[in-house]
Amino acid sequence: MKRFTAALLTCLMLVGVMPTAMAAQVSDEQIIEKVLAFLYVHEGNYGSINKNDNGALSVGKIQWHAGNALNLCRDALKRNPESALEILGEDLYNEITDSTTNWSHRIVNDEEAALLSAFLTSPEGKAAQDDQGRAYMTNYINSGKKLGITDPAVMVYFCDLHNQGGLGMARRVATAAAEKAGSFGAISLDLIYQAGLDDSVAGRYPTRRKATYDYCKSLGWEVNTTPSTPSKVKFPKVATYKQGQFYDVATSKWYVQNVASAVEFGLMKGQASNAFAPEGNVTVAEAITMAARIHSIYTTGSANFKQSSGARWYEVYFNYAYNNKIVTAEYYWYMINEPITRVQFAEIFAKALPAEALAAKNTVNKIPDVPSSASYAGAVYKLYRAGVLTGSDGGYFYPNTPINRAQAAAIASRMADGDLRMSITLK
Repeated sequence: MKRFTAALLTCLMLVGVMPTAMAAQVSDEQIIEKVLAFLYVHEGNYGSINKNDNGALSVGKIQWHAGNALNLCRDALKRNPESALEILGEDLYNEITDSTTNWSHRIVNDEEAALLSAFLTSPEGKAAQDDQGRAYMTNYINSGKKLGITDPAVMVYFCDLHNQGGLGMARRVATAAAEKAGSFGAISLDLIYQAGLDDSVAGRYPTRRKATYDYCKSLGWEVNTTPSTPSKVKFPKVATYKQGQFYDVATSKWYVQNVASAVEFGLMKGQASNAFAPEGNVTVAEAITMAARIHSIYTTGSANFKQSSGARWYEVYFNYAYNNKIVTAEYYWYMINEPITRVQFAEIFAKALPAEALAAKNTVNKIPDVPSSASYAGAVYKLYRAGVLTGSDGGYFYPNTPINRAQAAAIASRMADGDLRMSITLK
């Protein structure tokens, strides 16, 4: 399994401590069976060999990776050394039996892959995979019990997270869901699914997240449920906008309502008393200022920032955003006065509101120019699903292009008013 460690079994164990009647009916063995069945479909088969899986080979039904692949081969070899030598040949046989061998960065060629595949599809290879799969599941269950997960459907979901991204990712997603639920024992399938989509790493694979969710849902094991309706976001109006007050914002333009709302919510102002400059670039400092105001209004009800004497105008906003983990220090030192790109804007604004204020309303599984492996994919997908972003030309995001003031007004106003959020479907 890819970096299989304690988390997969973690989810499986949850069932053993479930307090409800339904939970008690689902045994550890049942959870193990269902998790393995899902992984066997989505990972590989007995003879699968990924010669170079992010720097090292992965093998078998659950795609054991690197050192785990070596341990699997050693177990299979010990079951019938003579048969293993005949199948593998001396070089691979000696490499596997050598106690100093390290497969952390082992990549195999075509010939080696064929030999390993034949070895792993032998009776000994299959038996070793079945046994090791169950052993890993058991360990993951124990890890899950330590966290306190109690819903069996959530446990299965947690296990798949661990299989794909390790214990760190699974625990991070589960923790985010627990913060919403109030405890690990109260996590629902919907909550852990949303937390996975929102995660900076797990969210890069929305198709896998959805497949796991659908599978867990189909089991009928859910104990905890969560209302799926997003919280209503509606900022108070603190300013007045009059149609025509900006000569360069015609009533026929697509962004006229967004400009009006951004002004009324106190998130943006004109660049002059009678000009908005909709086509003008937005600087990093200006974007951080908007994000700080949005965060402050949502959490405190107002955006009262007091400037320090002699400080640059944007420092109070940057300090607020930095202290609330909306931005990192690099934004200040290297780019504060530069035009902001669309991807930078999205990364900042995705952190300006909590998850419940950016709950998904749209089905967005694939944005044409935002690969799931991109470091910023989680932020962009979150805003698309919330209806804050929609892209253009069929959903394209154009991550590295600058964002103009009209586009910024649209995003800011949709952040502040849930009624302005857009509907879009990208599959």
